Amino acid sequence: MIERLRLLWADLQAWYLRLNPRERVMVSTAGGVTVVVVVFVVLFLLSSSADSTRRRTETKLQRLAEAEQLAAGYAEAERARKQAEAALTSSDLSLPTYVDERGKKAGLDIPSLTPHGDIPVGDGRIVQTNVDLTLTDISLPRLVDFLGSLEQGPGVVRVTNLRIEPRPKDGVLTAWTTVTAYRLKAGP
Repeated sequence: MIERLRLLWADLQAWYLRLNPRERVMVSTAGGVTVVVVVFVVLFLLSSSADSTRRRTETKLQRLAEAEQLAAGYAEAERARKQAEAALTSSDLSLPTYVDERGKKAGLDIPSLTPHGDIPVGDGRIVQTNVDLTLTDISLPRLVDFLGSLEQGPGVVRVTNLRIEPRPKDGVLTAWTTVTAYRLKAGP
C-alpha cells in the first residue's frame, strides 16, 4: 500500500516537472485554492457541528433546570399536602366549645351559637362542621381580633361567612358569621 502511494507520488512529480512554468503556476494556484476551500469546508462543518452540539446542550440544560424546578415544586406541594393532612388529622375539637372558649378569652358575649352537623366535603374523606354565631354590640377591632384568633387555633378552622350591620352613631356593629372546622374522616 505504501509502495503504491510512493509510485503515485513519483508519477505526480514527474507530471508536474513536465509542465512549462506558466502551467506550473496555474496548477499550483488551483491546488492552493483547492486546499484553502477544503480547509474552509472542514472548518465550517466542524464549527456548525460544535454550534449544534452547544445548542443541544443548552436545550438539555434548560430542560434539566425545568425538571429540577418541577421537582422542587412537587416536593413543596407534597410537604404542604402532608402539613394540611396533619392539621386535618390533629383536629379533634368540638367547634361550639372552641368558639365559646375563644369568645370568653376575648371577653365577648356570644348570645347565639348554632352548631350544624358534619357535612362530607369533596370525595368524603374530609368532614366540615359549621357553627353560626351572632355577635352584638362589638367594635370592629375586637371583631377582627376575635375572628383572627379563631383561625389561629388548632386544626383547620376558617371563618367562611361574615355579615356586618354597622351602627355608626354607637360606634359598634352586629356581626353574623359562620365558622367552619375541617377534619379528616375517622376510619376507612
